[in-house]
Amino acid sequence: MKEIFDVIISGSGPSGSILGYLLSSSGYRVLIIDKEKFPRYKVCAGGIQIKAAGLIPFNIDSQIHNVIKKIHFQRKAKDDFLGEYDQPLMYTLDRPDFDDYLVKKAAGAGCVVKTGEKVQEVSAGNNNVVVFTGKDKYYGKIFSGSDGANGFSIKKYNNYRKIRKIIGYEIEIPVSGYCKKPYPESKNIRDQERNFALFDKDTVVIDFGGVKFGYLWLFPKNKRISAGMGGFPEKSKEIKKYLSFFIRNTDFFDINEKQELPLHAHFIPVRKKNDFISSYRILVTGDAAGLGDGFTGEGLHNAILSSHIAFSSIKEALKNSSFEFHDYSEMISREIIKNIEYSVIISKIFFSSQYFYYKLIKKNEKLFKSCCKILRGEKTYLDVVNKLKLIRI
Repeated sequence: MKEIFDVIISGSGPSGSILGYLLSSSGYRVLIIDKEKFPRYKVCAGGIQIKAAGLIPFNIDSQIHNVIKKIHFQRKAKDDFLGEYDQPLMYTLDRPDFDDYLVKKAAGAGCVVKTGEKVQEVSAGNNNVVVFTGKDKYYGKIFSGSDGANGFSIKKYNNYRKIRKIIGYEIEIPVSGYCKKPYPESKNIRDQERNFALFDKDTVVIDFGGVKFGYLWLFPKNKRISAGMGGFPEKSKEIKKYLSFFIRNTDFFDINEKQELPLHAHFIPVRKKNDFISSYRILVTGDAAGLGDGFTGEGLHNAILSSHIAFSSIKEALKNSSFEFHDYSEMISREIIKNIEYSVIISKIFFSSQYFYYKLIKKNEKLFKSCCKILRGEKTYLDVVNKLKLIRI
């Protein structure tokens, strides 16, 4: 006799695993399918914002490498300044280990997890959904596409059309320790007082100007630095060139000019108005829903938040045997998509006048703190825009 799951989830990244955990913990029968076997390599800077960590329904202390309170800003590897906040801004972690931890939490809550299987097709009928993989077929009441920026769901349900994306390149560089690299000597007392370690474990580095629309990042982990850069896909050659140049010319990294840099690429989808979000018995979460931040490229917060919204909507659907998911679309639009729209607009404004806004953040501590409040989840893009009256949208 065939088993019918309440929910079948494609993808066991953060949005899929956390949705599975929430549902299984509430007594629902859940199947998670993923094409990869865990732990698996995941291209990611490895930063999780405080607001995202706060949405995880269990303790993740064992996964945290460093607590970030400082941002070392640069423009074309010069014009440095240090921004420091009095509370943590984010944590750094190792995504392969972190994602594996989340999968195990979901399994521990009761999820059936099948890895090494790829969802190839989904059929939604009046009474159920049928999910076909290369190995088997599975029956459920609801299908959640949580399989990322390059997975089955984002392609299938957007009719294989082109999706708006940011591209990122990254490399993990081993280091033997974290060293001091203070500001150059300066007569400016403010600079002298703010000498700091370029790669302190509580500091991330953000470098603007290497490409017009994009930025470079360095995130400290345990014995490694995640070095990466993101921007528009059409600027991919420029992004790779500047990232390689930056790494080779940073004293901290012991890399010679001829040494090959194995850069890994990944996409962050940033949804447009008509991108797919739900239909009868089907919904999508996280990157599969295109929920990347249009300014920072960050995706974990919206991915995890979408899982909570999906959990609430799925409970109502199963309770009432009503599977249209109009409420899910409305909640995603209200809680996430509006902020993404503002993030895209602010990105265009900032990067179009990058030098001006960079100097403004450098000189205006109030603006820097407002940015920190966005990172922490205390403010939205709209809140800051209205308060500072920098722009009107």
